[in-house]
Amino acid sequence: MITSTLRRYRQPLFIGVIAIFLIGIFVGLGGYYFSGADLADTVASVGGRKIAYGKYRNRVNQYLESLREKKVDVTPAMENEVKQGMLRDMIVDELLAGEAERLGLRVTDMELSLSIQSTPAFQREGRFDQELYFQAVRYSLKSSPEQFEADQRRQMLSGKLKALIARSAKVAPGEVREEFVRETQSDKGFDKKKDEFAQALRQKRALEAINAYLRQLATQVEIRTYLEQREQGV
Repeated sequence: MITSTLRRYRQPLFIGVIAIFLIGIFVGLGGYYFSGADLADTVASVGGRKIAYGKYRNRVNQYLESLREKKVDVTPAMENEVKQGMLRDMIVDELLAGEAERLGLRVTDMELSLSIQSTPAFQREGRFDQELYFQAVRYSLKSSPEQFEADQRRQMLSGKLKALIARSAKVAPGEVREEFVRETQSDKGFDKKKDEFAQALRQKRALEAINAYLRQLATQVEIRTYLEQREQGV
C-alpha cells in the first residue's frame, strides 16, 4: 500500500533525468561503519565521490513536503521508504554519471541552460525569470545557483546514459503477442490493446536493461552507505 501510494505521487524533484525509480530492484549496496571528520557530512560514497548528507536531507524534505501538499498522510513507514528510496536514487545517479564520464559523454552549457530555462518552477507567464530562478534555488532548494547547476549537469549526465541503455532494449514485433498471451492466457482483445501493451513491454525491457547494467557497475565500483550513522548523529 505504501509503495503504491508513493508511485502514484512520485515526481522528479529535479528536471532533466529519466524518471526510472529503482526502489526494491537495485540491490547490493553495502553499509560500512566509520568515523572521521572527512566523511562527517557524507551519506554515501560512490567510487570515492561523496554524496553530501545535507543535500540528501534537502531532497528528502522536499519530496515529503510535496506529498503533504497533495494531502497524503505521510506515516513513519512511508517516510522511511522515501529516505531509503531517495538514497538509492542518488547513488544510482552518481554511479551512472561516473560511468557516463568514463565513456566520454558530456552535458553542454547549452543543454544545461535550456533545461533550466524550460523548468516551470523558474518561469513567470511561461517565460524564464532569472530572479525567480535565484529565489527558488536559494530558498526552496537550499542551494546556490553554482551548486544547483553542477548537480543538475551531473543528473543530466546520468540521464543521458540511462537513455542510451534504455534505447538498447529492443522488443521484436512477434514478442508482443507472445508476451500478451503468456500474461493473459489468451489473445482475446490483443488487437485493441496491442499498442498500449507494446509500450509497457518496451518500458519493462528498458528497466531490466538498466538494472542489469547497474548490477554490473556495482561490482566494479565501491559503494558505501552511511545513512544509519548520519541519522544517529555519529
